[in-house]
Amino acid sequence: RARDRARRAMADFAAAKRAAKPKLERIAVSLDAMAATPANRTAFNDAEANLSAMFFELEQKRLYAQVKTPLAEDFPPYRDAMAALMRKDEAYAEESRKELLARAEDAFERHRAEFDRLALPLDAQDSAIILQGIGATAAKSVRWLTLRQWISLVLDNRATSVVNVAPGTAHGDFGVEVVRPGYGNAEFRFHEDGRDLLLSDIGEDGRLAEIITPEERRRANRLLLEVARSAR
Repeated sequence: RARDRARRAMADFAAAKRAAKPKLERIAVSLDAMAATPANRTAFNDAEANLSAMFFELEQKRLYAQVKTPLAEDFPPYRDAMAALMRKDEAYAEESRKELLARAEDAFERHRAEFDRLALPLDAQDSAIILQGIGATAAKSVRWLTLRQWISLVLDNRATSVVNVAPGTAHGDFGVEVVRPGYGNAEFRFHEDGRDLLLSDIGEDGRLAEIITPEERRRANRLLLEVARSAR
């Protein structure tokens, strides 16, 4: 009976992968052909949701079949679809970065007094935040806004009520908490690396954790953008 259950689980997993293969290939092709425009944002979100749902189903069947190799290593169609999703997500992030950069200096002038009260590390204020690339297939890491520009935009965001800055546990580390009633608080821990700032930890609603996986890095990059973009 145990052997029969194992065979059925393996057959079920194999059948699920065969059924998912053309769907994943269509998602990858569609994402790569899609322009990173506001008009396509809903289609991008739908593709992301479909990919997440397919991953959940395949992952459950993989675990039941006791297959140890992760989907990203064992199933190229899923890996390719995820890579296409990350490339398009990075393209949307690039458009957001350009928009925010144009607003940053005006935001600083409006919030100069609030910015000064935060008493951010002086040598970090004009350091560039590094948005790190996600995996081998993603775009390279880029130097983004300076800390001063980013904090000014966060203060300018109507969703932000309070920004708190706390020293870190190690030299060159410090944390920034963004209080956003109705949206959930966001926490970021930065590490000074020369004239750059690396985001090492991220948290929402009090749960701060080290960024390790590509998905966590993607979420971190997205949250950096989100708290700086004005709420609609």
